[in-house]
Amino acid sequence: MKVLAIYGSPRKEGNTARMMDAALSEFPREAEIHRIYLGELNYSGCGPCRECKTTGNCVIDDDMQEVFREMVWAEVILFGSPSQFSDVSNEIKRLMERTWWMKGVLRNKIGGYVVTGRRYMESTLNTLHAFMLRHRMILGGSGALGFTFTEMGSIDIDPLAIRDAHGTGMRLVELYELIYGGRKEEKND
Repeated sequence: MKVLAIYGSPRKEGNTARMMDAALSEFPREAEIHRIYLGELNYSGCGPCRECKTTGNCVIDDDMQEVFREMVWAEVILFGSPSQFSDVSNEIKRLMERTWWMKGVLRNKIGGYVVTGRRYMESTLNTLHAFMLRHRMILGGSGALGFTFTEMGSIDIDPLAIRDAHGTGMRLVELYELIYGGRKEEKND
């Protein structure tokens, strides 16, 4: 099982990371989990070049090239984002823009997410759903929401946040097993 966890918060140890880690704790020990912290990378959003239409890949030479390789490698992709101004974080949004060239590449990969914020998270969920569905990914359930209730609050006051993150991880594992049913391991032997 190849799992890519994309942490979309600039806070490496914040609420989003806590929920991501809870979800990831549900994956089996033998799962190969790669973590990417977008806040540590140097990359831009998509520009007007449209070179990908000619070359078939993004030509911007920055840290996003490694993220692309990881996304191609993964079978399961878990996104984590704080809700900022009723949408995904700037870090996640730039990543989404840059995957325009990947049409078809993410097809049938299992996708899931955790989202944290004070309120008004519906648009964040819609953006994540639209991204995964446009890439023809398999949407792994309803995700997990962590309400902080205040601008710099903690998910500690939301009794469902960590529980639901664990549930998201369990659902992603369940989907993987339903789809692959051990066949992935047999192919590698």
